[in-house]
Amino acid sequence: MTATVTAPRSVATPPPGRSRARRARSERPLLLLGLALVALHLLDLSFSGPDTSVVGVLSILAVPTAWALAQPHVARPTRLLLGVAIGLLTLGFGVVSHGLHIVNSGPDATDVTGVGMIAGGLLLVASGIAAATGARRPPRRSALGWRAAHVVGWIAGVFVIALVCVMPLVIGLMATHAPRWAIQESSLPIAHQEVTIPTADGRELSAWYVPSANRTAVLLSHGSGGSRERVADTVRMLARHGYGVLAFDNPGNGESEGHSNGFGDNAQPAVDAALRWLTHRPDVDPGRIAGFGSSLGAEVLLQAAAREPRLRAVVADGAARPRDAQRVADPALTQHVITDLGLQVVRGVSGMRESPSLVGIMPRVAPRPVLLIAGGGEPAEIPTNRRYRDAGGAAVQLWELPDTGHTAGLRTHPDDYERRTTTFLDRALGLEASP
Repeated sequence: MTATVTAPRSVATPPPGRSRARRARSERPLLLLGLALVALHLLDLSFSGPDTSVVGVLSILAVPTAWALAQPHVARPTRLLLGVAIGLLTLGFGVVSHGLHIVNSGPDATDVTGVGMIAGGLLLVASGIAAATGARRPPRRSALGWRAAHVVGWIAGVFVIALVCVMPLVIGLMATHAPRWAIQESSLPIAHQEVTIPTADGRELSAWYVPSANRTAVLLSHGSGGSRERVADTVRMLARHGYGVLAFDNPGNGESEGHSNGFGDNAQPAVDAALRWLTHRPDVDPGRIAGFGSSLGAEVLLQAAAREPRLRAVVADGAARPRDAQRVADPALTQHVITDLGLQVVRGVSGMRESPSLVGIMPRVAPRPVLLIAGGGEPAEIPTNRRYRDAGGAAVQLWELPDTGHTAGLRTHPDDYERRTTTFLDRALGLEASP
């Protein structure tokens, strides 16, 4: 009997060209779904703000629609560059804001569409990669001069898109997506309480409180994109002198609820809630409360002092609102365009009105004393603070530190910084008689 040997069947594999075509066909659905998820999150932020901008909402809808309509007519390198660049931006800001918040504090309603933006960013990156696998269209003209002109035009187009789209988007995402790192209680190695403070909109601020030893208190506000951990050294410095210190996380920063705004456009209700909480402390005389702000926090507290007489004095380290600094420094046209468009993106995405210039606000703080501190690390910071001082009048002092970076005075001049700021507060709050 003869055995029959059957040859194994060969499994057909698709030709490389067919696999590449399949990947190329996936570009458009990846792009459309990615744009939809990112736009949905930005619309969620815009509608959650107290002053939703119609122009902002229309822009959030118009830009991805224009991108989707233009995509079939755009060259592969442009589709690759846009997909990967915008995808990485939305992915990165979504992770550091909403992803970290979920990991560190658990999810809340503000994170739902934020997770969608993370997925949308991944899809946009994938669409850009898929674009690279698409068939290359033959050039319309093969002459060397035409091809060189095409390259020059493409580079110019990239520059314009970066100037009027990508960089303003970076400013907008940076301002509305603060990193949400977990607060480490060991960052403040002195006796303190961890407190939560209800705000008028039903959300809660997270804060540290160091009880007062001398019946005075200081409301302490951190800088853009930070948290109360960033001002832990200032808390310790003030506590050494007996002040009660309430250091709070701005909305959407640190462990406070809400959406962040890196220009402080939503900070005034938070200041009101913190000040109300502080004035009801049994260890604090409500007539002896001062504000102490770093960078954005300095701007926020100066604005608050103009309308809130319970702030008897303000130390403002590194205040310089973008438009005020722009008017003083007169930057190049490109920087003007980026800043102006970036502020418009923040307005549209956040649903919040832009905070006013401090130049017009400073006279309303008088006659209460103000100590402005300005470093030389940012070219416009000292000139801008000189303008604030001149607008505020005789009650405003300015300490210039040309050799010091932005808000780095306590680190680079610790003894001088502590002596000047606490002497100022002692006099303003009645702990030391004025000379």
